[in-house]
Amino acid sequence: MAASQTIALFDVGSTNLRATVGAPDGTFVTDVHRERTDLEGLPTQCCRLLEDLRTKPGVDGIDAVSIACAGLIDETTGVLAEIDTPDDDVVTDLRLGPTIENRFDLPVRLENDCTAAALAEWVYGAGRTADCVVHLTMGTGIGAGVVDRGHVVRGTAGHAAEVGLFPIGPPDRESSGIPGAWEAYCSGRGIAGFVADLLETESRETVLAGPEAVTARDVFDAVDRGDPVADDYLDRIARYNAAGLGTLVNAYNPDLVTVGGGVGATNFETILERTRPHIEEYALPAIPDIQPTRLGDEIGLYGALAPYASQGETAASRPIPTITD
Repeated sequence: MAASQTIALFDVGSTNLRATVGAPDGTFVTDVHRERTDLEGLPTQCCRLLEDLRTKPGVDGIDAVSIACAGLIDETTGVLAEIDTPDDDVVTDLRLGPTIENRFDLPVRLENDCTAAALAEWVYGAGRTADCVVHLTMGTGIGAGVVDRGHVVRGTAGHAAEVGLFPIGPPDRESSGIPGAWEAYCSGRGIAGFVADLLETESRETVLAGPEAVTARDVFDAVDRGDPVADDYLDRIARYNAAGLGTLVNAYNPDLVTVGGGVGATNFETILERTRPHIEEYALPAIPDIQPTRLGDEIGLYGALAPYASQGETAASRPIPTITD
């Protein structure tokens, strides 16, 4: 792609959708627009936003569309095969790529959001000096993307790096049918469920809400308030995080792990302070540098833009993974 071209960028999550227009040097041509995701009507929503982006000041035509999207995607067909809703339902077979291509006659690239985030770190973020980058997203669930020496790690069907399903805990809790899955204990949803189970079985004085109402945010807030029960629960969660991170290190041997997501980015220091002392118990290779992402909420947009990056100062003349990797 030529450096003069402009790319319409979308970052689609289960709850929120972000959109802007980007240039290959890593700059955004328009302000970032954010609105609630309409999963059932997602192809129509993206078409409406694309129409709007084409009329923004400073946009002199759009040459391609690139979408970073939560869920299971088929990058060859542009179909979003499966995505969870905020209510824990599932929406399937959303024809994002074909719908946009047919309406606007533009090439469309669809990428998993965690893989896109790893690409963002490799090209525009802290991964510019690393050999192997893992971006770990800790939010409602847990996921990861891996870029190893300029190559995206995808697996046979594009489902590599499903690290949230690493079985690191007791089989009492599960996620996507996997007993003991990391995200069943340490994601936003997992923390709430794990702590709710403990509250139901233990009779201890705590400021935490009852089992039916407790959230992950409540746990971190209670720790900040000095609640010993919440502190104990977070220590238990830290051991599961250590097992998850140790397994991640064993699987990919990265020299950099960046952390994002609503749970991971917001509570990074608290999580790492309690987790780091235990990671070596679970990892054979050297523990990599672990740091919060510096790309913020726009990491998905940067990830959608990364494959189109121009070689230069921003990309640090690094090999840019191609669309067919």
